[in-house]
Amino acid sequence: NARDWNDVIWAITTRMDPARDTVLVENTPIDYLDFASPVSGLGSKMGLDATNKWPGETQREWGRPIKKDPDVVAHIDAIWDELAIFNNGKSA
Repeated sequence: NARDWNDVIWAITTRMDPARDTVLVENTPIDYLDFASPVSGLGSKMGLDATNKWPGETQREWGRPIKKDPDVVAHIDAIWDELAIFNNGKSA
């Protein structure tokens, strides 16, 4: 889902090789209020291809989500507070 930031980050980190899947386009129209551009009204754009790859684009099976075992998920949910992973080492 391209509108869900978590899905976008997951796709970028699991489906993208920066050397192969990045495109830079120079001198494209941008907002005149973008003062970072060296030329008024023109700037650069970057495209990232984080889509599933076709056969021939890669030798690996990239970007396929794993299926979580519901029993394992339930067990981790039950002991999550005891694990103290994201609460600075303090048990709840």
